[in-house]
Amino acid sequence: MPELPEVHTVLEGLQSALEGRQISALHSYYPGTVSYDPALDYEPFPARVIAGIRRGKYMILNLDNATSLIIHLRMTGKLIYEAQPNEVHKHERARFELDNGAAIRFFDLRTFGKIILLKSENLQNYLPKLGAEPLSPDFTAQYLLQKLKGRKAPIKNLLLDQSIVAGLGNIYVCELLYRARIRPETAGDKITLQQAKEMVKHTVDVLNEAILVGGTSVSDYRRIDDKTGEFQHFLRVYHKEICPLGHEVKRIRQGGRSSFFCPLCQK
Repeated sequence: MPELPEVHTVLEGLQSALEGRQISALHSYYPGTVSYDPALDYEPFPARVIAGIRRGKYMILNLDNATSLIIHLRMTGKLIYEAQPNEVHKHERARFELDNGAAIRFFDLRTFGKIILLKSENLQNYLPKLGAEPLSPDFTAQYLLQKLKGRKAPIKNLLLDQSIVAGLGNIYVCELLYRARIRPETAGDKITLQQAKEMVKHTVDVLNEAILVGGTSVSDYRRIDDKTGEFQHFLRVYHKEICPLGHEVKRIRQGGRSSFFCPLCQK
């Protein structure tokens, strides 16, 4: 599933492709992929994008007619820009048609991705409760400790909770815990202030490093130009057998996901 760096990268590409352009139409090819706010009682297209915002793993496009789009890629969704689009592909679930004949095509093998068209004033009604953005000033050690207080669940599971930290996923949580030298099974209420500071620091570092190289492509994720990200070449423990210090990486299951960690580096 695309995580914060991948969604950030896709949104930047989307804004670049839409700059100076008008969205002429939105076509839906699969039931449930595109949904509409019942309060939207007018035809929203054609329209121009005036702002693009990322909130957690959600992309929000504000249009120039008090309408917004929420795009959630979920597990296998990807947006691909094509100057001369082909016929509808069997895994193409929706398509934004642009005024110059180009298109933004939404492919989604697993069909869990969503596009919601709504009145901008109703935006909060369509977003779940999301925690602090990890690249914002709100994400501090004190904030994290407050959210972890009394929580006995493993720290790995808690960091994946979008109501605590918005945008983190399995790959980057494994990576940041390795850098912070904390085992993924550690109970949330056992995390110390120093450990919280390390987690905050390494969360910011690993996310910024991934953004610089366009995110991580280990399965379906692609940038809007259909190219892969490059951070998979810099992963230290995720899907690795040996950590950078030469120790064997252990793999366990937590909350239905694989956790990768080094028993010697992470105490």
